[in-house]
Amino acid sequence: MPKDVPVSRGDETRNLLLETGLRLFAIHGFESVSTRQLTNESGCNIAAINYHFDGKEGLYRAVLEQLVIDTEVYFGPSMAKIQDSVRAASGDRQKLAQAITSLISNLFNIFLENEFMRWRMPLVMREYANPSENFEVLYKGRIEPLHKAITVIASMVLEKPADDPECAIRAHAILGQIVIFGIARVVLWKRLEWENYTPERVALIAKVATQSVLNSIGLDPVEPSSKGA
Repeated sequence: MPKDVPVSRGDETRNLLLETGLRLFAIHGFESVSTRQLTNESGCNIAAINYHFDGKEGLYRAVLEQLVIDTEVYFGPSMAKIQDSVRAASGDRQKLAQAITSLISNLFNIFLENEFMRWRMPLVMREYANPSENFEVLYKGRIEPLHKAITVIASMVLEKPADDPECAIRAHAILGQIVIFGIARVVLWKRLEWENYTPERVALIAKVATQSVLNSIGLDPVEPSSKGA
């Protein structure tokens, strides 16, 4: 919404419930969050939850829908760029390696370093581990497009049709090597005695993970001089 357009009291209440719901659902999960918590944390009443979302279930779905909308600015351009890079590669393995390197770097920056994803990423991880009835919102809006983009790269590297199951499995394995640093971050932090992810640590993770991904699909690492190509 443009900054010069006034926000109504109803919109303010709705946005406040969405923000509160995002944080609480990310921390505790849908089942563990009560309407009392939502009202206490947001300062809104139960009637507002029912009015705007028809109850807690509706609020949760709306939070997921808003998550997809809010993250488009990060994923939309990235997906467009990777698709352009893959088309330009025309099967050139070095160019495909460059596309994968760029994609992985962008994803790690989004998942691990971007403050905007502070509560959004944990909520997505919860849906990965224990999908709700509303998982389809995330799948269709955010997960499937990313998965398909990586599947296309895998199909070119493997020289197989994109609908070959092996290509989707390869794409899933690539995503797994990225997502694990979000899901199991506490393990890595304890092993390395870290308290958080810093830009330098994220850059190191991206470097090591990229080498692992490229090796797993038979591509050579990108030469330092060609990373910006």
